[in-house]
Amino acid sequence: MVALQIETGSLYPALHKLKGRGWIAAEWKKSDKGKRARYYRLTQTGREHLTVQQSRWEQLSVAMARVLYPAEQESGP
Repeated sequence: MVALQIETGSLYPALHKLKGRGWIAAEWKKSDKGKRARYYRLTQTGREHLTVQQSRWEQLSVAMARVLYPAEQESGP
């Protein structure tokens, strides 16, 4: 089962947007097969943004669990 599938037509525009916001950096290098390839990495700003977004995701996940499984929330201590 594939948990997340990103089409090629969506991937590069997303990478371009992340690069434009300063969240990732890119550089050209040679791959293991000797071909020219673009490599991406998170910037410090990107790491900080990721931390904020992870916190928001965790808050949303807890809220959704409370809505989807209210009986489990009531049976706690």
